[in-house]
Amino acid sequence: MNQTLNNTAQIQQIINNEIDVMQSLVQLLEEEQQVLINNESEKLETITPNKNQLLSKVVELEKSRGQAMLQLGLSNDADGMRQLFATNSSNVALANAWQSLLSLSGTAQEQNKNNGLLINRQLSKNQAALNILQSGSAHQAGSMYGADGQSKIKSNTGRGIVAG
Repeated sequence: MNQTLNNTAQIQQIINNEIDVMQSLVQLLEEEQQVLINNESEKLETITPNKNQLLSKVVELEKSRGQAMLQLGLSNDADGMRQLFATNSSNVALANAWQSLLSLSGTAQEQNKNNGLLINRQLSKNQAALNILQSGSAHQAGSMYGADGQSKIKSNTGRGIVAG
């Protein structure tokens, strides 16, 4: 029974750690959203690695929680958590922590989805601008610039026609 209490305390600690990481992720996703809205793509260079690091921590903590659940003979899913709550019905803090984690996870998922929509909208705008440049109107921009970004049109440096 003592091992069960230890594993339950360990699971609660892991969930608390997951909450901390998830709060940081939600905050970072909010920052990312503002960067995307303000079209400050250079700031994404610092946000993206931080986001990836937080997501790695989430996965790591999830695995740890899964191992602790397995040690109790429970599955690492909603059914396993319900069974854990049933056997620890007096542990209100555990149930509250789990609900907080689920709520934060839902918020992070929604923010990530919204950020993806913002990114896709910006990509569509960029593609439309490229299409205009490549199809050209009066100037055929696609034939004006080479792959190196330099103009293909050469100015006439010769003397041309001399009237005289």
